[in-house]
Amino acid sequence: MVSLLTAALLFAAIPENPPGDGFAAGLTGIFVLLSVITGVLALVEAGSLYFVTRLQEPSERSRRLLTIGAVAGSLSVLLLVVPVLVARVFDILVPGPAWGPGIGLVLVPIGIACSVLGVVFQLLDGSRTRAGT
Repeated sequence: MVSLLTAALLFAAIPENPPGDGFAAGLTGIFVLLSVITGVLALVEAGSLYFVTRLQEPSERSRRLLTIGAVAGSLSVLLLVVPVLVARVFDILVPGPAWGPGIGLVLVPIGIACSVLGVVFQLLDGSRTRAGT
């Protein structure tokens, strides 16, 4: 949700007729898209963990992978979006390590891969259980 809020704030800040060649507005637009995609993926990863654990009893490896996926998605939002949101809301530049956004970008595909593998393993384990009974 934080990511989607950041995207809304940044989108509202893009001027209709940007000064100059519009490079800064285009860069802001790219960050808006990145924020939306990251936020939606984090929600899907957390939702998949929630629904798999509520609807079925997942195997240990499925639960582990889904948890890693949800944590990686949440951390990617924290590292990518929160500094921008704080800077925008409080109109201050947030000093911090320069490696934060890079790690945030790396965590997005890790979260996706772990969540997908967790769901696949749960489906495979569930079909084995049904076939065995």
